[in-house]
Amino acid sequence: MEFKEMTISKFIEDLSGDKSSPGGGSTAALVSALASSLNDMVYSFTVDKKLFQNLTEENKSKMLKFQAETKEFTKNALTFMEKDRADFMAVMDCYRLSNGTEEEKNIRKEKLKYATIKAMNTPLELAEKSLVYYDNIKFAITFGNKNLKSDGIVAAILLNGAIESAIINVLINYKSLKSYEEFKNIPERCNEISMKSRVLKEEICSGFYNEI
Repeated sequence: MEFKEMTISKFIEDLSGDKSSPGGGSTAALVSALASSLNDMVYSFTVDKKLFQNLTEENKSKMLKFQAETKEFTKNALTFMEKDRADFMAVMDCYRLSNGTEEEKNIRKEKLKYATIKAMNTPLELAEKSLVYYDNIKFAITFGNKNLKSDGIVAAILLNGAIESAIINVLINYKSLKSYEEFKNIPERCNEISMKSRVLKEEICSGFYNEI
């Protein structure tokens, strides 16, 4: 069964149990989907309502575009839950390969390397795509229904949590790859994404706090 087909209680039960999956990677993807879904609620209470009619034609067009992108983002975030599970299981399968002879050891090492690269790149892609999504949240908060502004704020907070969580999963896989020259920029890239996410989240939150 795919994660998206599970009940909330079943997912939490599996997450808290002794199963190898779901874990932190799938949870990061789920949180990202929750962030975009919450932001989509802002659009749902705005589009085709009185406030929407009062927007300029340019902002009406932008809002419809951002809402469509939000739905696509949510859909993609859910697929990342499955990608993470598949990547993790592929890594585990590599550890089960025979390594008695030198040839077997080399084959196992090579397969493990590429499985780990994939397991690292999946959360990195999630983090990068999520970082771009802040622009969508900013627009919803600025032009959407003001009664749902706090929901947009929560979406930003969740998005930051998803990004930080995804980065942790990038780095845990990077530990097995850091001896390879081609991946030396990964920590710097992760730090850059995390810092940008925190700044964007704080920008959104500070505006709300200043209004209280």
